[in-house]
Amino acid sequence: MHGWEYWFKIQLVPASGRQITVNPRGCRMKRRACVVCETNEFAQQYCHLQDQDYLRCDSCGLIYVDRLLKPEELYKAYSGNSFKSLRRKLTAPFRKFSWSKSFDKSMRRARGIFEFGQKQVTAGGEKRRYMDIGCNKGFLLATAHKHGWDVYGIELVRELIRPFINSYPQYSKQVFSERFEDAKENVEKASFDLITAIDVVEHFEDVSGDLQGIYELIKPGGVFLIQTPDTACERAEREKCGWGALKPLEHLHLFNCENFTSLAKRAGFSKIECFAPFEEADGNFVAVLRK
Repeated sequence: MHGWEYWFKIQLVPASGRQITVNPRGCRMKRRACVVCETNEFAQQYCHLQDQDYLRCDSCGLIYVDRLLKPEELYKAYSGNSFKSLRRKLTAPFRKFSWSKSFDKSMRRARGIFEFGQKQVTAGGEKRRYMDIGCNKGFLLATAHKHGWDVYGIELVRELIRPFINSYPQYSKQVFSERFEDAKENVEKASFDLITAIDVVEHFEDVSGDLQGIYELIKPGGVFLIQTPDTACERAEREKCGWGALKPLEHLHLFNCENFTSLAKRAGFSKIECFAPFEEADGNFVAVLRK
């Protein structure tokens, strides 16, 4: 960064103990509001990583990026480097789903997650409908298909899900390679018994709007199942800026069970329960949201 071309961020600590971000002319710089509390009043500098600032809301504990990049800039973090992206594009049309690396292990993981979610659903119907947001290579979709469900998926990187479509062409028009806010316009409201987003909600740019959109797609008695990094976990509290879940180009909003519950209730979900994670990774929690 060239000092004469950009504004510097200088941290001051007033008598209140709060950090205030100012520019060289002494003017306070406006911070982005916490999506849970809907104000920046309690926002403090938390970490600076990869030229991005993470803020922490002192009221609810949400950790979030201060500046949202344009979608095309965020997409680069998912699509990989140029060589990796090109290789995927060249090979994806010919690959089969079962050729995926660690296929058996991934299917066992997906079976455990899906069967847990299936048990939570009270909505009835002969043909149950399922959507996985951020479906990656399609392991959860394949599992749901084996259980007799009609499946839909959303995966931003088309090349990742293409081998699944090669093996299950009947779902080619039910898997969308676009952001949730666009993909939801292609499906009927109040039509899904179960929607999952495993390690995904932290990526949402408009997390409040997306939760509202997911609520609208679920049937009465249906369930939204998530797993996401837990800011209240021991590793997050111990490692601070070294916590592995802090990835400012990907993880835009990081929750704990309490503040996520507040946000989910505002979206309309009637009951939210938190559970131990499917895998610890950097520290996660699982939540079941009921309509």
